[in-house]
Amino acid sequence: MGKKREFRAFAVDVAKPVLKRGDDLMWYVIQTRTGEEEELITMIKRMIPKEYYEECFSIRRERCRKIGGECEIDLYPLFPSYVFVVTEAPERMFLELKRVPKLAKLLSDQQDSFFCVEKAEEIFLRSVQDEEHVVRRSLVEVDSEGKIVRADGPVGVYFDRIVKQRLRKRYVLIEQEFLGKKREVYLGIKRKEDFV
Repeated sequence: MGKKREFRAFAVDVAKPVLKRGDDLMWYVIQTRTGEEEELITMIKRMIPKEYYEECFSIRRERCRKIGGECEIDLYPLFPSYVFVVTEAPERMFLELKRVPKLAKLLSDQQDSFFCVEKAEEIFLRSVQDEEHVVRRSLVEVDSEGKIVRADGPVGVYFDRIVKQRLRKRYVLIEQEFLGKKREVYLGIKRKEDFV
């Protein structure tokens, strides 16, 4: 369970081809400051050659916010302060990240700012998000006691992991392992009456 991850220094052979776009692509997480995820993604895309990584993104979730009695949907980070990079060359990517001004100090001061995502965690992340890296709200059905009895989308897939439901606020919490820790992950929900 609480397995500590360590980042090891990598020896880089710059003569090797960098990215073959094969089955060796792995997901990595860069920890940054909360609220600066999109800014970091923009800097990475501008400063690091695309041949060192396949994709760089944050995962966002649809969130319902009640404003004046109306539900407004916005996008909020699923994991605040985390940016995902898909690469086959983590050693080279780490060195390239040290050139990004926002990350240079962070990466040299902290060992655990660049993590490898375990395969089971990657499967979970792929299963809850769409191609735009957004976790959409799941339609739920509720019984007469106010308990969710059926759901589609991500909530339906992980129905057995629900640890808390907030119907009025339109979310559930599921328990999921991520980066070596059990975490409560917010997933948005919607009800049929939301469309009336």
